Amino acid sequence: MGKIQIGILGGFQGKVGTVVGSTWRGEDIIKALPKRRADNPTELQKIQRLKFKAVSEFLNPLRDTLSRYFSNDVGVKSRYNLATSYHLLNAVEVTGEVATMLFNRVMVSKGVLYSFQNPTVAHTGTEVTLNWEDNSTMGNAKAEDAVHVVFYSVEHQMFFVYENVAERSALTASITLPANLAGTAVEAYAFLYSSAIKFSSNSVYLGKLVLD
Repeated sequence: MGKIQIGILGGFQGKVGTVVGSTWRGEDIIKALPKRRADNPTELQKIQRLKFKAVSEFLNPLRDTLSRYFSNDVGVKSRYNLATSYHLLNAVEVTGEVATMLFNRVMVSKGVLYSFQNPTVAHTGTEVTLNWEDNSTMGNAKAEDAVHVVFYSVEHQMFFVYENVAERSALTASITLPANLAGTAVEAYAFLYSSAIKFSSNSVYLGKLVLD
């Protein structure tokens, strides 16, 4: 710490470059900025970092889908940013040093389009059949809305996205997953998309399917 003698500039307040000027007991003082401490995160920061790492690794393979179907761009936030924020707040938890995704809270799309009515899912081997009831005259739903289905393989840490597998009016859709997924479990999701109004529905979680 040093004192400033009155000169051409005199004393000053605040930060200038790597020093800080202030007044103490009537004298002008100049101090060097404190050195940055080594990274020593708080417990809350550690938890947030674990969550962010888990969410980023989980969502990144689905970036293209989220960028098209998750809500709408808001200000400077992209759809992918919005999806990341949602999952950080709602779909991940930390126990000890481990962050875990909560698959029943995951959303692969988000929007105002009217969603499925009473969807059910069944499977034989790697063939998955999705059924739902007709609600094509309700709200903004239309018979021609496209059905999209998404599966996440926990074992392979991979997403399998099937777009336009049927229209809302079909009331059923069948998808055959890759044969190498037989004997493993997948988390299943489905949503609708209207190409006319460019809106998605909120995705629905269809559950964990253990493929025969």
